[in-house]
Amino acid sequence: MNRGVDHQPIFFADADRLELGRRLADIHDRFEVATLAYCLMTNHVHLVLRAPPGVLPEAMHHLTSTYSRRVNARLGRDGPLFRGRYHSIPVESEDYLLWVTRYVHRNPLDIVGVRSPRDHRWSSYRAYLGLRPSPPFLDRQPVMDLVGGRIEELTAVTEADAPTRLDTISDLVGLVRCARAIDDLTVDADDRHAATTDRTLLLLLERRADPKIARIIEAALGPRTHDAAVRAGRRAEARRQEDPALARTLRWVERQLAEVRAA
Repeated sequence: MNRGVDHQPIFFADADRLELGRRLADIHDRFEVATLAYCLMTNHVHLVLRAPPGVLPEAMHHLTSTYSRRVNARLGRDGPLFRGRYHSIPVESEDYLLWVTRYVHRNPLDIVGVRSPRDHRWSSYRAYLGLRPSPPFLDRQPVMDLVGGRIEELTAVTEADAPTRLDTISDLVGLVRCARAIDDLTVDADDRHAATTDRTLLLLLERRADPKIARIIEAALGPRTHDAAVRAGRRAEARRQEDPALARTLRWVERQLAEVRAA
């Protein structure tokens, strides 16, 4: 995910959205980076990418810098379009891949007048449904394999039902990191601060989520005495009360988990 500087547009016309498609085709050919899903909004972009090991940073730098130069040349403007480095969340399970693809395709529902993900021209969902030709950089197979190759099953997952579960710690950490990226809770490169924030959110979820999710988090956080667990929970709760961004991010994660029927 990446967004415009100060939440300003990164797409000014359909020509710019087409240009980003050409940049995705370019990194597909140049770096062997396949796009599994995408959604282009006015001031941000969501991409689900599959890249060879170690390639993604160079490929994304190439994509954003080349795109920015071409858009600036078209508009006669100068300066950066993107706020900085993209947010990247590893996809480590099939359930999380299905969830994040669903999230990306449902992103346009926040736009006034968009009632269905299929109404938005500038996402991969219409290509998945066969409503438009699939661009050569889009690889639908990994996601379609998760729904048995059935478009009707993908439609049910995307437009009605939620994925059946997010029940591993990697799924939950991915959800927390996605929430941080969306809300810009950490926009710097301070990995230690990001890790502390992730742990704080997991501690809060441990206290507030359903018992199954709480047990998964408890096991992942490792052995603790009862007193240590209570103290850590109190510190996390105090930070939530003092930090509106953290509280907002926690609510977002809780809403996503409420949609998911943990198996």
